[in-house]
Amino acid sequence: MIVTAVTNEVYPDASADSLPRIFARAADAGIRHFELRIVESRRFPAYDADSWVRLKRLANDYGVRFTAASPGLFKAGLDSEFLPLHLDHLLPMSLKLAASVDVNTMIVFAPNRSASKQAGEFNRVVDLLGAAVDKAAAEGFTMQLENLPGSWADTSDACLALLQAVNRPEFGYVWDTGNLFEAEQTHFRTGYEKLKPYIRNVHLKDGAFVHGQMVWKRYGEGVTDVRGQIQALKDDGYAGTLVLEAACKPHHLDDFPTSTRYLKSLF
Repeated sequence: MIVTAVTNEVYPDASADSLPRIFARAADAGIRHFELRIVESRRFPAYDADSWVRLKRLANDYGVRFTAASPGLFKAGLDSEFLPLHLDHLLPMSLKLAASVDVNTMIVFAPNRSASKQAGEFNRVVDLLGAAVDKAAAEGFTMQLENLPGSWADTSDACLALLQAVNRPEFGYVWDTGNLFEAEQTHFRTGYEKLKPYIRNVHLKDGAFVHGQMVWKRYGEGVTDVRGQIQALKDDGYAGTLVLEAACKPHHLDDFPTSTRYLKSLF
């Protein structure tokens, strides 16, 4: 497994001085791979010019490699005017910027479900995702679907249905265990067995429901069975990325080192 971090999960600082602290703290934990997402409070690819220069320079200084980019594609309703903009403008811009730092993997979400079910919606989602995968593949990219509560990729079965329907070799899956637990409130094993053939990336977070709300916790303190997830991946010889989403809310300074120490104990 390639243990990978996300900048804003490592250190609770979004200032222009944050990246050296973030990269140094990750290096102290033996982590030199990052997924491109939030940098200095802006989401990829909408970084300002100075942030982009700092990111590339400091990544080179610390020996950081980027594994995937997540611009938040299609995080909107199926009838939203943003979806065509994402497909025709945000995606091409993201592909170009990601390629400039040797990234060839793009993460995508499914649109949000409508309040009332309408005929043909599933096929529209499939067509949208298929078009996005084709655009990415034409530029030498693979694409990964990330599950998210409230979206058309909320549960294990919903994710499986989309992966099967889109049916492209360039289309894989981000197994976000915390998000699945929030949507299904079931142990990871049933969903894992269904989705295992498609998993190319894992987002790891722990949490539990408190007064009906999902609350993110440090690894080992929640009920999503981080220990079992790591063991399952090890048993199956998983060799992809394992992205640490170790921050709680509010984000405390000790969240990342405490969770990484727990994770190391499982390896």
